[in-house]
Amino acid sequence: MKSIVSKKRVFAKFILAMGFFVFVTSLAFGQMKRERTTKVDREIFLAGSIITLPSVTQLPASNLNFTIQHAFGPISDGFKELFGLDASSNIRFGLDYGVTDNISVGIGRSRFDKVYDARVKAKIATFGDAQPTVVSVFGNLGIDSQDNGADLSDRASSHISVLLARSINEKLSIQLSPAWSHFNTAKENIIFGGGIEKEENDLVSLGIATRYALNNQVSILAEYIPVVGSRSDGSEGAFSLGVDLEAGGHVFQIFLTSTQWIAPQYVVSKSRNNFFDGDFGFGFNIHRVF
Repeated sequence: MKSIVSKKRVFAKFILAMGFFVFVTSLAFGQMKRERTTKVDREIFLAGSIITLPSVTQLPASNLNFTIQHAFGPISDGFKELFGLDASSNIRFGLDYGVTDNISVGIGRSRFDKVYDARVKAKIATFGDAQPTVVSVFGNLGIDSQDNGADLSDRASSHISVLLARSINEKLSIQLSPAWSHFNTAKENIIFGGGIEKEENDLVSLGIATRYALNNQVSILAEYIPVVGSRSDGSEGAFSLGVDLEAGGHVFQIFLTSTQWIAPQYVVSKSRNNFFDGDFGFGFNIHRVF
C-alpha cells in the first residue's frame, strides 16, 4: 500500500513539474522573435551543451558564447523550499571562444565546491550533408578552489570524452558520449546517520542524448549519463529532460534534472538522486553568442 501511495506522489510531482514546464515554455515562446541563420536539417544540437553533456555543436571562429547554467534543488522539498526554487542551487557562468571553426576553448566557475574549469572542444570529422554524422573530442580540467588545506594538485580533476552525434532526419538527433573522469583525490564523506561514502578516482561513463525538433524554434531534449563499472558510493546516473527554445543569438534550455552538478566529471561522480523516484529539480541554461 505504501509503495502505491509513494508512486502516486511521484506521479503528482511529475505532473506539477511538467505543468510548470508547459507554462514557462508557452510564455517564452510567445515573446520570442525568430531569426534563423542556419538550415534546420543541418542542425544536430542548437547549443554547445545539451543539458549537462557537451554537444558536438561548435562555435564559429572568432565567436564568443556566454553561458549561464542553473540547477535548483529537488521539487520533493515541497512548499517549504518552494519546490526546490528556494533551496541551495548550483550555478555556472562560462565563456567559450571559437579559435577556429573546428576548435573552441572556454573557462567557467561553478558555485558548488567553487569549481573553476577550463575546457577545449575540437571537431575531428563530419560525414554526410543533409543528415550529418559529427565526431568531436572534449576535455575539461577542474580545480576545487575551496580553502581546505589541500594542495592545488590534490584538488584537481579532469574529464575527456568522445562525442559521436548524428542527425537521423530533419527532426531527430542522437549523441553518444563515452567518457573518462579522474579526480586526483578520492574523498571519503561522512553521511548523515553514520557511515562513510567513498568516491572513486577514476570513472567511466556513457552519455546518451537525443533532440527532437517540434518546429523551427522548439525542441525536446533528453539525456542520461550512466557510470560503467566502478562508481562512487551512493551515486546515480544523471537523467535530464528539457526543452530547447531558440531566439536569434540566444538558446534557452529549460529542464528537469536529477543532478545539480554542472562540470561533467562532477555530474558523473557526485550525482545522488534518482529521477524516476521523483528526485529531480528545475533548471535552465542560457546561451548567448556574440
